[in-house]
Amino acid sequence: MVKAKDFWQYLCEELNYRFFAGVACPGLSPLYKKMNSKFMHYVPAVNERVGLGLVSGAYMSGFKGALLIDMKFVYDITSAVKFNVENRIPLLIIGYSDSEESILTYDFPVGYISDDSFKVDVHRVSQQSESEKVPGVIVIEKGGLS
Repeated sequence: MVKAKDFWQYLCEELNYRFFAGVACPGLSPLYKKMNSKFMHYVPAVNERVGLGLVSGAYMSGFKGALLIDMKFVYDITSAVKFNVENRIPLLIIGYSDSEESILTYDFPVGYISDDSFKVDVHRVSQQSESEKVPGVIVIEKGGLS
């Protein structure tokens, strides 16, 4: 199990992610509770596509960012993420999954977070996303956060 505070500290302080957007997801509530406006900015979105647009815009403004999403709604952004692929806009998709049915249409770098070795996967996905200029996906499974 990963402590939400440790996750944010690594993502924001070590990897320099500063902008986050998304629709509230109960499975990610430990992350919401540990958000800290001193080193990150979060914008709630009315839907997943708007959240994706916000994070993409932040990248164009010079900020690394991530979309927080319930993986049940990943299909809602499938066509919109095409913009990121075509325009070579990297970002992280931090998704909560309570099932094994989190199938992605694109072949993006993916990491699954469930224990204290999360830094290895997050670092790998982040670097691959940035170097290949594609979205990267971090899946936090049920019970993976505290």
